Amino acid sequence: MSLQQIIDSAVNIEVNRSKLVAQTISRSGRISVASRNWATPFRFTVTPQPVWRAADYRSVFAELLDGDRYLPMGFFLNNISGTTFLPNLGNSWMIPYQGGGDVTANNGTLDSYQATSDTSGAKIVLTNVDSDTITPGTYIVKKGDYIRPGGNYYPYIATSDVIIPTTATGITGVIQPAGTFLLLGGDTGSVAGTNIGFTSTTTRTFITSLSLVEIAGLSVGQILTKTSGTGAFGGITYIDNINYSTTSPNISVTSTTAMTAGSITFSGSGNTSTPAMCVPIHRGYIGTLSTNTNVRVGARAALFNVNVTKLPQVRYLPGQLVELTGDIELIEQIV
Repeated sequence: MSLQQIIDSAVNIEVNRSKLVAQTISRSGRISVASRNWATPFRFTVTPQPVWRAADYRSVFAELLDGDRYLPMGFFLNNISGTTFLPNLGNSWMIPYQGGGDVTANNGTLDSYQATSDTSGAKIVLTNVDSDTITPGTYIVKKGDYIRPGGNYYPYIATSDVIIPTTATGITGVIQPAGTFLLLGGDTGSVAGTNIGFTSTTTRTFITSLSLVEIAGLSVGQILTKTSGTGAFGGITYIDNINYSTTSPNISVTSTTAMTAGSITFSGSGNTSTPAMCVPIHRGYIGTLSTNTNVRVGARAALFNVNVTKLPQVRYLPGQLVELTGDIELIEQIV
């Protein structure tokens, strides 16, 4: 518990989520750049409580100092109660769970949904396990929520709001081929400069020729199934963005395998579907899930396993006091 005690009593904690990039310059002046884009480990700079009683310092810092850079250690970004699993400190405001409803009231674990073995790529696939306690339109997660399958080594952050979907049927549109560029943002109510887009591929593309009425019944994270048409989805296909443009409404979709361009009629998963929805996450899912797994959210999800990359200098003071004159730097262990 030593690292957890340091985190709990820290003066401040800096969280760095930027990608790790290495750059080299050859003698000829050629620049080479490499980036570990998939894992994107969290990095932390912790300013510890500056002055400790000698006895407290030894009991708290012994494990951290002995482990140095080789022994991984775990901590919750916001400590939680070992009995109720609820946030245990006043800094829970940093990572509050924003979802709601009775589907998410069980001490930081989703009550009615579990992660499935289809989880892979930049998504966590959820399936319904209790159809009696779910309400379409209830938020499973909101953008920025921490989410982690139980027993999993790594936490993730939701990149979109995801609600329990309402079943949609008979939606018609056209799957765009690879190489098509479209905007993600709509043309109403958008903030200037936010209408970014992308060029489609066989596994991430757009469905166009939709009406605003049809789009109104769809939601981000909803899983789509083809019912007819020349176009085809590949593997698990889900909505990752909805463009409410009044002139050309469309949705962008991501699939586990290649899609086929063409006209398509499809349906969208509902609140009792198996699987039910996908939660887009900030980095590629690391590892696999073999069975349905409980899902932690909020403070209970923000569990990190880290290695120490820098330790503070130590100054011993009269009166059996110890002063720390620097920061502790940590990096998430990716194995």
